[in-house]
Amino acid sequence: MALKDTINSINQAQDFLNQNNPLDADKRNQFKNDGFMLPSTFSADGNGLPYTKVSSFNAGQIKRNIITWFIPEFGIVRMYVNPQSIVYTHKKAISKERTKGGFTLQYWGEDLSTLNISGNTGSSGIEGINMLYEIYRAEQYAFDGVGLTLAANNAAADLSGNLINGIGGALGGLVSTSPAGPASGAGLLGGILGMNSPQNTLSAQNIPSLAQLAFSVEMYYGGCVYRGYFDNMNITESADNFLWQYQITFVVTQKRGYRTNYFPFHRTPAQGPSQYGTPSSFNLDDIKDIIF
Repeated sequence: MALKDTINSINQAQDFLNQNNPLDADKRNQFKNDGFMLPSTFSADGNGLPYTKVSSFNAGQIKRNIITWFIPEFGIVRMYVNPQSIVYTHKKAISKERTKGGFTLQYWGEDLSTLNISGNTGSSGIEGINMLYEIYRAEQYAFDGVGLTLAANNAAADLSGNLINGIGGALGGLVSTSPAGPASGAGLLGGILGMNSPQNTLSAQNIPSLAQLAFSVEMYYGGCVYRGYFDNMNITESADNFLWQYQITFVVTQKRGYRTNYFPFHRTPAQGPSQYGTPSSFNLDDIKDIIF
């Protein structure tokens, strides 16, 4: 009963959070459809690889998968149109060295994966390129606000320091009989106000660095979240079709989620080679009226 009560308490707390979420029901559903709510992550066990755990004959639905970016300090940015191609490059970090006795291999695990994203901005033209370029260098824009905050805090610190020095000097002159009286009074007042000394600045603590902002970009697509950073971006302006082409390299430092099939004709590979009667990924009887 204790475990049941604990689970009920957790559910009640979650219901309370859901009810007080500023997003309404439609926005919450859109939030899920955009891929921010990840599917179950399957894991390997003694009975097979993760892909064998994916069920077949799932309920189908009409859904538009659009790449969505999460940019630190700015929030969510959705693509105007999906790229024409994404090349997923995976590599293992293995070093090899030739010796007299043969090759010596050292296995360091998996290297960072890269996504080579390329396409054109369609009818959004140069403004679509502007959006992508600003996503690419968003840490520079985000740090502008950090710089302004630091400048404001330092200006306030100078004002506070001058005020403390003035009041502390007067206080020290009243309570001290030594030549160091004014300094002692300022130090006492600064200690009361939480400053080590009147000369200390009040810079913001734990401010994000450029590296932190650059390395915290996330891409949501097809049930997966890719966290990482942009390595390079190439832009091509073409006079043949007046389209703006782009190519972006995104280095992945963390991947979450699990992609599953999404077309009505997809079939599960868990049953072996494709043949008549291979289970479908979706229940076609449920979606044939809206798909076919």
